[in-house]
Amino acid sequence: MPDSLENLKAANEVLKNELAERIGLQARTDAIARLSEENPDPVMRVSTQGAVLYANFAAIGLLTYLEIDIGDRLPEGWGALIDEAGLSKTAIDKEMQCGDNFYILTLQSVVDADYINIYGRDITKTKETEHQIVNFDDLTGLPNRALFQDRLEQVLVLARRTGKLAAVHLIDLDHFKDINETMGHHTGDVLLQGIAERLRECVRTSDTVARLGGDEFGIIQVDPADADGVAVLAQKLLNCFANPFDVDGRKIHTNASIGITVFPDDAESPEQALRNADLALYHGKGEGRGTYRFFVSKMHEDIQRRRSIEDDMREGLHRGEFVLHYQPKLNITTNRITGMEALVRWNHPQQGFMSPAEFIPVAERSKLIVPLGEWVLHEACSRNKAWTDAGLGPIKVAVNISAVQLQETDLQELVQGVLEDTGLDPSQLELEITESLAMNNAEASIELFKDLFDLGVSISIDDFGTGYSSLAYLRSFPVQRIKIDKAFVDDIGTDENSGVIARAVTTLGHSFGMEITAEGVETEDQLSFLRSLGCDEIQGYFFSRPLPGQELEAFLKNYEETWALKLSQERRGSIIDRRYVTNAQTITN
Repeated sequence: MPDSLENLKAANEVLKNELAERIGLQARTDAIARLSEENPDPVMRVSTQGAVLYANFAAIGLLTYLEIDIGDRLPEGWGALIDEAGLSKTAIDKEMQCGDNFYILTLQSVVDADYINIYGRDITKTKETEHQIVNFDDLTGLPNRALFQDRLEQVLVLARRTGKLAAVHLIDLDHFKDINETMGHHTGDVLLQGIAERLRECVRTSDTVARLGGDEFGIIQVDPADADGVAVLAQKLLNCFANPFDVDGRKIHTNASIGITVFPDDAESPEQALRNADLALYHGKGEGRGTYRFFVSKMHEDIQRRRSIEDDMREGLHRGEFVLHYQPKLNITTNRITGMEALVRWNHPQQGFMSPAEFIPVAERSKLIVPLGEWVLHEACSRNKAWTDAGLGPIKVAVNISAVQLQETDLQELVQGVLEDTGLDPSQLELEITESLAMNNAEASIELFKDLFDLGVSISIDDFGTGYSSLAYLRSFPVQRIKIDKAFVDDIGTDENSGVIARAVTTLGHSFGMEITAEGVETEDQLSFLRSLGCDEIQGYFFSRPLPGQELEAFLKNYEETWALKLSQERRGSIIDRRYVTNAQTITN
């Protein structure tokens, strides 16, 4: 009996060991089976006919990209690879992109089996490294010449298609070789890295900054507004060299020269664009370095002309070279002068009187329009106050306000200060703001107009009819006057549809209780038509050209004596007698 018990215990121990061994074996088998599922790289089994028999979790993305599922056949083109893998004793590799990821897929045949195994390896990081090496400068991290030219080709194609400008700025450091030779290449390398960082900060994200080699950098400027926009960036790039660079605790000063070309007009290929910019750079270095030059000589001349005007304007403001001329405005119902527009003129010491069309845009771009506009406002109010005190009024003076003034100044505070300083009655000041400017931010314009209205100042909308969007807001504007743009006055008498806009503007303005002034009136026919519409006021060469202050004063003094009586007695219907216009010209000469 004891022997039987011992035998039973021994048999039980054998069974326990065998069970434990089987459990361990199953666990190892399960772990091996899970290997493919736990593999972060794709694993698939495909029949020799191309059907997907198995795919691990990592391979599902590939199947989704191929737009198939387990059990489906691989797309056309895989068949030849599967056949080759089935016949070959060596593995076959295929590179494949799946979205943003790249894989090497290895097709491996199985002996005496009707399927092959496919093992994937993610090479995305390797690809990114290769891309970085091939397309980016390893010192600065900027795009290299190859990538720069590739992007330049894309921008050039876009510029041709859209007609928009693009520009290439070629930047070459001045005397960089001396830094390498005297301070060592390590210092030169650190300096280049610092320069690269500053150049990045100068441009928009849509632009490209590249290191083209050595101490040469290139910038692709996409869609600048105009040639001045190109020049502004060039100057900004030069300014980034104004402060010294800190290299290992040492302050290093350096500067650069820039050559610029604009395309598509000046270049048909990336190579030509770079040649043009290089030629402009060469000329710039020959003229003294530390500056920029355009390949297109006329464009460069125009920009230099604007820069010269800007510099002269700064001096002219201090030297008192600016004067005001005044164009009288006639109420065509009463035949009385009820207003005048103040127009700034520049008596340049070398060039004489310069056209406002030339210097006003420069003043606005440089923001010199702010001090110039303040002077105009103060001078116009001061002179009008003097004329009023002399018994030549009251007459309202109109002063134009620019967009830059609205952005850069507190207009209400400025106007209030000028009125207090000059003593002019607010009712004798009218501010002219263009329709497009008023509509640029209509809600803000309404609030500003209300503030100015509270001061007692009049507001007129200039160039009305050119903005095409005012009707919805016009009722809300505290505006006393609308000025019909000269273009619509010129239209009067040209055909059967002439004067349509002038008629519509007059009707609309009167319905809102506003007065209507037509500007640019030059003929009797225009005056007659405007009178028939009920237009309130005209200004233009038919009545008087803009006059210097002294001539206007003489005009005002003689107007009542020589015009008022004759106009009331000899109007010949509703039209001003041309003889009296001649008389007015005689008076003012």
